[in-house]
Amino acid sequence: MGYIKFKNKKTVSKVIVSEESPHVIRITGDGLTINTDGFRLYLDEGCKYPLDNGEYEAYTTLFREGDGWYELSDDGSVYTEPIAPVQPEPTEEELTELGRQQQISQLTAQIDDLKARIAASDYKVIKTYEYTLLGEQTEYDMEAVHAERQALRDQINTLETQLADLTATAE
Repeated sequence: MGYIKFKNKKTVSKVIVSEESPHVIRITGDGLTINTDGFRLYLDEGCKYPLDNGEYEAYTTLFREGDGWYELSDDGSVYTEPIAPVQPEPTEEELTELGRQQQISQLTAQIDDLKARIAASDYKVIKTYEYTLLGEQTEYDMEAVHAERQALRDQINTLETQLADLTATAE
């Protein structure tokens, strides 16, 4: 908080001045009127104690303004709104390739899921084999286990063929 005295004015106002960047300062206060004639800052209303040398005479360009504040620059720069980059509409070829990549991802996920389901039943095969070596009976119906695993393998083979066709079209 300090007191500002513009070069062309005799009045002093209580304000907050902050450095926004190396060449831009912001002046905030009640009832401000934009003044671009340069100014000095003081610690006191009587202007006896300058603040940071108090000299801001080069800040004469209106950089930008807002509600209850404005910014001045000392290098002639003026604020410009950033422009968001415009994303071009994808071409027909790009849309086709995106769809193909999505299909590849879906097929790969389905294949991975089926392989995980086969792996989840591996213990039944191993346990049955171990019991058979020991001459003992197992609680699993191996024909049903085999049929289930083979059905999963058949689905994997079908999906892998589809995946190979999709990846071959890109080359």
